[in-house]
Amino acid sequence: MKTGIIFDMDGTILNTIDDIQASVNHALAAKGLPLRTLDQVKADVGRSASYLIQQSVPAHLTKADIDDVFQRYQTHYDQNNMNQTGPYEGIIGLLERLKAKGCKLAVVSNKVEYLVHELNQNIFKGLFDLAIGVRNGIPIKPAPDMLLAALDTLGLRPEDTLFIGDSDIDIQTAQNAGIESIGVTWGFRTEAVLKAQNANHIVHDVKALETLLERI
Repeated sequence: MKTGIIFDMDGTILNTIDDIQASVNHALAAKGLPLRTLDQVKADVGRSASYLIQQSVPAHLTKADIDDVFQRYQTHYDQNNMNQTGPYEGIIGLLERLKAKGCKLAVVSNKVEYLVHELNQNIFKGLFDLAIGVRNGIPIKPAPDMLLAALDTLGLRPEDTLFIGDSDIDIQTAQNAGIESIGVTWGFRTEAVLKAQNANHIVHDVKALETLLERI
């Protein structure tokens, strides 16, 4: 088994999409703009909150209006990110067993860092050795910098580490960092997307993920 297991957050270990959609539509409704469907929000999650909002507003909006929508979204989500959010079935048990085996566990997410830390603390309660989110001075995924920072902090080598995610962005990030990737299909992208990015492995449920981790 690899000694380092790094996870994406949204769509991989946490089902956050309902709270994200609610906050997006809260911000859009406040400005009288068309609301977004769940599938539309799913397609745009993973590249940062600012990207999500840019994709969610009509093309004719001014930068000032887009900034206003973003601030309304972020304020609402900061206060409502635990309403419907929770870990995917089986994730907590998997993390506990990996921890017991001595694996170093980390989260690397394109969510703002204070929310990554907040959700990590509230839901996972110390199971992760490290949680990294968007911060000043470090390029976000798919740039490899966040993953490489996690390796450096935890004293891991790329060849001893796996990165597990649900999106094209995650697979690209693993490739850019020289890390073996596992794509999961229970999140916000399809299996076809993961295959198109040449994920090293693809799994469809947490039990299959645990079996794969034991094998590699």
